[in-house]
Amino acid sequence: MPIRTDSGERRRLKWAISWVVIAAAWWVGTAWAARQAGPWLSGVINTAFILGLLWSYLAASTVALSRARNPRITVFRIVSITLALLVGLLVLESAAATNFLDYRHIREALTGSEGPDVDFVLDRDLVYRRVPNARWVGRPRTDMASYFNLSFRAAQPLTFSTDDRGFRNLTTPERADIVLVGDSYVEGITVSDADTAAARLQHLTGVRVANLGVAGYGTLQELAVLRQYAVPLHPKLAAWFFFEGNDLDDDQNFENATWHQPTPPESTSVSRPPVSRRWRGFADRSFTRNAWLQVREMADWFVPNGLDTFGWFRDGGGRLQKIYFFDFYANRPFTDYENQRLSVTRTALRHGLEIAGEQGIRLIVFYIPIKFRVYGSFCTFPAGSPCATWHPWDVETRLAAICREEGIEFVSLTGPMRQAASAGDLLYLPDDSHWNAAGHAFVARQLAAIWASNRATMPGAPARKPDE
Repeated sequence: MPIRTDSGERRRLKWAISWVVIAAAWWVGTAWAARQAGPWLSGVINTAFILGLLWSYLAASTVALSRARNPRITVFRIVSITLALLVGLLVLESAAATNFLDYRHIREALTGSEGPDVDFVLDRDLVYRRVPNARWVGRPRTDMASYFNLSFRAAQPLTFSTDDRGFRNLTTPERADIVLVGDSYVEGITVSDADTAAARLQHLTGVRVANLGVAGYGTLQELAVLRQYAVPLHPKLAAWFFFEGNDLDDDQNFENATWHQPTPPESTSVSRPPVSRRWRGFADRSFTRNAWLQVREMADWFVPNGLDTFGWFRDGGGRLQKIYFFDFYANRPFTDYENQRLSVTRTALRHGLEIAGEQGIRLIVFYIPIKFRVYGSFCTFPAGSPCATWHPWDVETRLAAICREEGIEFVSLTGPMRQAASAGDLLYLPDDSHWNAAGHAFVARQLAAIWASNRATMPGAPARKPDE
């Protein structure tokens, strides 16, 4: 057995104390930096946090060495433990890489962060749909919390109900005068049942309104909804909502999920997703990523998660509201990929118009702008904020031109919403990219005005009570 000397023990003890002190100083500095307002800091805080974890591991190892009777055996144990951790990590990640386990869902289940946005079942034609006859009550995390690993949750408990077909209606409609088709904005993922645009519109007009929106759907799935679920309701008006933030990518995701099926007539050929997008699927399932997100969320009280994409908006009451933004297409160029996806949208809208025309349904395409397009110019951004350099892409003018060329009625919500924003109205949730209850009521009023002004030209559309 090696003979230890007092000088050797003292050196190891001094070395351990030095590492512990440096690690503690590093954490204090990281926590202080994370609380500073400078947007540039948010990009380095996570790196500093990772280095702090590594430094702490090394500091713990030096402490173990300083107390060891046999330093060589202790070094061997440290190396063995490190290798075992790496091998265990590879085993855990192999389950995610082969799609055997999705650690994101495990994390959501363990932390209670899941909300109505995870309640889906497989569907042969639509790939997925909502669980039928479901009722969910809770305070889900906002999408900004999910994007940036923050602790935001809905301010009030939400009630989320679905009908026999999995759509956001309290009862399954057999007929409807107006149908709303779209994604999570139409579905109303961030508001309670009574606050969705469909529910507000039914209350305003006194006619039957069916909500056929589903979170995550793009125009291809919405076309199928129009054909399979809207037409049998014999509506007079179909309002089809296009969200500029992700509908093009949602169509790509739908095609990727159904790539083995025959390509629909007049549709562009199905393209495989770029490597970055395929890698993203594994990254979302990854054990390492989800463990990291959970650690960062748990440590938020000490080292706050930095976020630099926010601005200050003065509402109608004179109060400053801190509004968070996700760039979506606020900072993304229009490339050949987007051009291809927009051609798919054109084909879907054309088929939708044909279906509506055959059934005597008036079809109107509504454009949903991203929150930054509405509020960006009305916000004050901190120095160095990337939001100050964002310029939303021109997909609105492109889509308007497509609708004009195809003979499809087109209504943009950008102008009316910006006018409301200039008056201090907040139509989007400050910590989410979706509409708040006021936003849904605003959209319902836009639809009600169109219904009222054109009711005379729509045969068989007298106002009547919803329960008739």
